[in-house]
Amino acid sequence: MTIRFTKMHGAGNDFVVIDHRAPFLPADVTDLFVRMCDRRRGIGADGVLLLESSSTHDFAMRYHNSDGGRADFCGNGARCLARFALSRGLGSGGGVRFTTDAGPKSAEPRPGRLIALHFGTVATGERVSLEAAGHAFTGRHCVVGVPHLVLPVDDVDAIPFADWSPALRAHPALGEAGANVDYVARRPDGRVAMRTWERGVEGETLACGSGAMASALWAMLDAGLAPPVTIRTAGGDDLVIEAEAGPDGHDLTLVGPAIRVFDGEWQEP
Repeated sequence: MTIRFTKMHGAGNDFVVIDHRAPFLPADVTDLFVRMCDRRRGIGADGVLLLESSSTHDFAMRYHNSDGGRADFCGNGARCLARFALSRGLGSGGGVRFTTDAGPKSAEPRPGRLIALHFGTVATGERVSLEAAGHAFTGRHCVVGVPHLVLPVDDVDAIPFADWSPALRAHPALGEAGANVDYVARRPDGRVAMRTWERGVEGETLACGSGAMASALWAMLDAGLAPPVTIRTAGGDDLVIEAEAGPDGHDLTLVGPAIRVFDGEWQEP
């Protein structure tokens, strides 16, 4: 079986993208996607995005992490898949509307190879205090499609990232499935530096779109920043979060690059 794919990235968060509107993949794709995402023996990616058909929207988004498991949402992935769909002539009025496991979303291109993803309303979450890896932490736990624990630190580059993150990601206080962990620090230039340990990847990614939105919530609610909030990712790119406060939370829009890297074919025995 030949699988045609496109390699894409959003601020360094990279994906294998497959047009699956005419389904052809096996029901169990776990091992296949693990092999495709392998950075030495495969294509190399943080996850796999499937463009699927929808009877109500322009398309449906399906996302699997690099461990092969399905995830409810991926912010940078959603922006990349929107770019991919637009390149195939989907959408109207210059944008696309699509379904995800975290609800319906919409997106449109902006100048400079940017894609703006309109996520919708996100609840403020709750402030939490917990202990892990021999330290006490206080931050904000919120759900932006997937759960995030946002923790303020003095310097995101000076923390024992690999020591703290696994224990925090799986902390019992965050529920059975745990949470992604975002470390944030205010920069003198007004931006917020962020590093993220992602579930399903079980390591650091160069950017995390849902984590950027969660971090923007922290910046507005706990650090006193006014929107739009600019998040400086570990890969050196900026993600901008536009926000409007409402009675049920904040309506968020994630703006950042969505880049096509190359097209290829995967030969599956």
